[in-house]
Amino acid sequence: MPYFSHKDGPLSAGLESTFGVGESKIQDVKEFPASETKLLPDTTATTLREDIVEEKVATSYPLVKLEVDKVTDATAGRLATSLLGHVLFLKNQVPFPVMQLGRIPGGKTNTRAAKQRTELLASYDTISSHLDTTFSALSTALSRCAGYDLKLAQAHLAILVGPSLITAKSKLILGIDGLEPSIWGTRDEANIFQQNVQDSGETEDEDGEDEDEDGDDDDDNDDEESDGSEEMPQDSEDEESGEEDSESESEEENVNSKPANDDPPPTTYMSRAEEQRFLQNADRLLSRTLAAADAEGNGISSELSPTQTHILIRAPRRFNHPAWLPRQNATATLDMALQDFLNNSGLGTSEHEVNSCSKHVKKSKIEGVWITTRQGLRPSALLRETSPSLVSHSAKDLEDDEMIWWSWDGKFQGFSDW
Repeated sequence: MPYFSHKDGPLSAGLESTFGVGESKIQDVKEFPASETKLLPDTTATTLREDIVEEKVATSYPLVKLEVDKVTDATAGRLATSLLGHVLFLKNQVPFPVMQLGRIPGGKTNTRAAKQRTELLASYDTISSHLDTTFSALSTALSRCAGYDLKLAQAHLAILVGPSLITAKSKLILGIDGLEPSIWGTRDEANIFQQNVQDSGETEDEDGEDEDEDGDDDDDNDDEESDGSEEMPQDSEDEESGEEDSESESEEENVNSKPANDDPPPTTYMSRAEEQRFLQNADRLLSRTLAAADAEGNGISSELSPTQTHILIRAPRRFNHPAWLPRQNATATLDMALQDFLNNSGLGTSEHEVNSCSKHVKKSKIEGVWITTRQGLRPSALLRETSPSLVSHSAKDLEDDEMIWWSWDGKFQGFSDW
């Protein structure tokens, strides 16, 4: 079954039908197929625990491992959009990959199939733009939670295929491990410092070139003067050398004044072109990871009749985005599905595993995909509970910190005609 990936943007991509199952590394991203077993390093018990978790995830869910220190909101939004397109096609909700629907030559535009295709493409385009800002809003909400001081967090997005949230025939959880909680709109002082240093270096180079040109002009004028005035240029050269020494000393002081141990280290500046290239490579990596998992019998493909598709995200009550609506009535059901997803990934506690097993007489299969950083899945970044922190906070803060599920206010209706 073919898989597709984005090439040039949210609504332009090509079809990929042949993939390798072995390990693949593309520029800034790295893939670990479902069957790969990593060697356990001889380090601490924590590292051993993390490797065991990754081995369990590799046998349960597709794992996309990016060669980055953190997952940005732009990366999370792009990969979530890509996964949604894969799910729509693999769950038989569209006859062709979403990226190919817009390229299929249509006949009469007033037919029912043409209208359904237009509506689905419009919904996909809308949620593509919404997800870009959704994870920015989620990151902001997490950073403002009382007593929540983790540098990296987990985000969970659910894709349900079925007539309603309660009667969904398919439940898929996207886990993003390594999302950085940060308030949207705040300046990154480390990046600003780096850019200022680079700008000052370029300015000094330009000033040095100007001084050299001025020095050449002075030498030409001095050659025309009498021999008695030759001592003046010598004095000026001494002054210039003194100025250069003072400038070099000031540069050394600036370098020494730079903090040596930045925690976290300054983020490397990435241009717009480099970011788009990284996102395209991440899209292709996601496609190959899903293809490898499907080849090993661990994929997410299933034949379902065309129905509705619902998108939900788990966020605090303080989460604020105009495209998402709180769904308190579905929180208990989705939390149970999320806990099964974490248990199958080796990230659930024994207490949660017992409670999950006791509540499920007949379990429905919970599908999922993990996206993580080069550090891999971290057992310490477990599902955030709403228990009170050691620091006293107001009841309003604790209520705003409660994690609930939010649904996207758009609509996806599957179809089979074309």
